[in-house]
Amino acid sequence: MKSLRHRLPTPISLLVFEAAGRTLNFTRAAQELHVSQAAVSKQIKYLEDYLDSELFERHGRRVTLTAVGRQLHQKVSASFNYLAGAVDELRDVSQQHTVTLAANTAVSHYWLGRAISAYQQAHPARELNFRIITSDTTADLFSQDVHMVITYEPGPHAGWEMEQLFPEVLVPVASAAYLERHPFDVGSQPESLLSHMLLDAERLEPTWIDWACWLQSQGLNVTDLAVAGLFNNYIMLIDAAKRGQGIALGTRYLLDDKLADGDLVCVGDVSMTSGRSYWIALNNSRPLNRKVLGLYDFLRKFTPV
Repeated sequence: MKSLRHRLPTPISLLVFEAAGRTLNFTRAAQELHVSQAAVSKQIKYLEDYLDSELFERHGRRVTLTAVGRQLHQKVSASFNYLAGAVDELRDVSQQHTVTLAANTAVSHYWLGRAISAYQQAHPARELNFRIITSDTTADLFSQDVHMVITYEPGPHAGWEMEQLFPEVLVPVASAAYLERHPFDVGSQPESLLSHMLLDAERLEPTWIDWACWLQSQGLNVTDLAVAGLFNNYIMLIDAAKRGQGIALGTRYLLDDKLADGDLVCVGDVSMTSGRSYWIALNNSRPLNRKVLGLYDFLRKFTPV
């Protein structure tokens, strides 16, 4: 197939023809394009020679389109309007300083907030405003008005560029105050956890891992598992653990700063790498300016404390 350069006349001749055919006046077309009337006439003559067809009928100073001219003008005008719309859309995006991100409750509260804070510290001019959408139903996050999604095991989504952020590593966590009251000796076996106050969150999606899944991964029979406190979201679960109500399953990377600050401590030395991960997804169906792409690059490289 021939390239567009060999299939089309010069772009300037088509631009001049569009203006002349729309105004039906070579002088007005010249004024609109900031060229001389002679330049307009020259481009129209070139285009007529290229097509071997007359595009205008001349009536003194007036001109009208021929049948061939009307046919071509309709197509050229539609093509330029389409291109202008695409450019306007990109210009609107480049001037838009709000970026929309979506994440589940745990990621929004424990990871995304820290990541955005780190981004703003690195970009003190505050060149982006952030709109955050939160849902624990993964399908709800992938809306077309969202620029980026940060979530757990989203699965494939057409039109979205996916990249793994970090693997899921689950460890028992509790407050130091709880462990003072209910000691858990270093080297204790995982089954010792069954005698403790275990806190859990409702499994809203089948991929989520609860105490039963975690203990089974350690080879334990969970027939006698009794959960002391069940919460309907991860934030409430972790807050209860911080207040000393019991032991929760904590996700490394999400809670690393809480562990570093001493708000929570690991219980024992047993962890579970589930084989699942947290991901960042970029919506390629939306126009993306350099600032949004810069944020995406920052987030996919962001490493928590």
